[in-house]
Amino acid sequence: MKKTFLFSKENKKIISILNPSSQKVHTQFVGGCVRKALEGELTTDIDLATTYKPQIVKKILLKNKYKVLDLAIKYGSITALSKNYKYEITSLRKDINSDGRHTEIKLTKNWLEDSLRRDFTINAIYCDKSGKIFDPVNGLKDLKNKKINFIGNPESRIKEDYLRIIRFIRFSLVYNYNINDRNIIKIINKNIKFLKLISRERLFIELKKILENQNFFNIINNNYFKNIIHKVYKLKFFNRLNKVKVLNKKLRLNLGYIQLISILLIGKDKTISHFLREFKLSNKDKHYLNLICKEFKILKKKPYNYQIIKRQIYFYKKDLALDFLNFIFCLKKEMNINTLKKYRKFIKRFKVPRFPITGNFLMKKGFKQGLELGKKLDFLKNYWIKNNFKLNLKNI
Repeated sequence: MKKTFLFSKENKKIISILNPSSQKVHTQFVGGCVRKALEGELTTDIDLATTYKPQIVKKILLKNKYKVLDLAIKYGSITALSKNYKYEITSLRKDINSDGRHTEIKLTKNWLEDSLRRDFTINAIYCDKSGKIFDPVNGLKDLKNKKINFIGNPESRIKEDYLRIIRFIRFSLVYNYNINDRNIIKIINKNIKFLKLISRERLFIELKKILENQNFFNIINNNYFKNIIHKVYKLKFFNRLNKVKVLNKKLRLNLGYIQLISILLIGKDKTISHFLREFKLSNKDKHYLNLICKEFKILKKKPYNYQIIKRQIYFYKKDLALDFLNFIFCLKKEMNINTLKKYRKFIKRFKVPRFPITGNFLMKKGFKQGLELGKKLDFLKNYWIKNNFKLNLKNI
């Protein structure tokens, strides 16, 4: 397997410097990058497994002018960055004394031992610098059959890291794999309560990966996975995904993860406040969800129309007005794709006029600078927007 992104100039360089010219294999590609290469897909996240200790890896990388991060060095992992790729280079290891959140590690030189501590067979396929595949746990067969199998005892794998429950769902959705094994379901049901022990940051990262995958929509027909996602993340309006599919098919929008969260989360209850408390979102994402929620509350009292759109464009710009239109389209069964297109065209063409009144203008009319002036400006601005951006200055 050599005619893939794995053997781009940058990737060949790093695996070569981590493999001296001797016949012995010191470092191999592993995990998601190998899986994607085998399926003809691309990724810029490259995982490498190596017999070298992390301190040696760091030394080699620095000598070759790589930008190096060693935040996970105690777990045997070093991060390196090149122009187009991010590399996670992890020393061969065994995981010991895992408690579902944290793991003690023991370095090893044994490739089989390293494979046995991984989660799923499809993530334990290795590829050396010459393109030769090493498949110690039959991951190739499961990849071909689109089957998600834990390595070894499923309950042991889950108890080592409870996040693997969510990772199991993610990979099952990617490959449209439906669980037929009642034992796996029983094990997940027994251990799902322990996800509360996992950091909110790690949980959110997995949710983001789930939502960003194009096969996420496989969840529509999988009630078991929907129930777990609801239990862990409080997302619940999965019926709206059918309208999202229409947007993707007709307009090729491919909504981002934060838009999907707004569609699956925001409704008549207060789940958004719980979600924002629980998960560590960026300020940008928090602001986005709060704005969508605020606009949704306004629409409880008013119909969605051109007047609402104009106000949104004025206060929030066109991008958010378009996002909110997508949100409303997914909520309202009565809104069809033609109506959506009509509104989209209006948003893109609408030119927002400049508010004709300033504080200085009002002060010349006798208003004093301060709270009263600010209230008057807000009142006039809202009236101006409601009046189709028209205002008779003579009447002020």
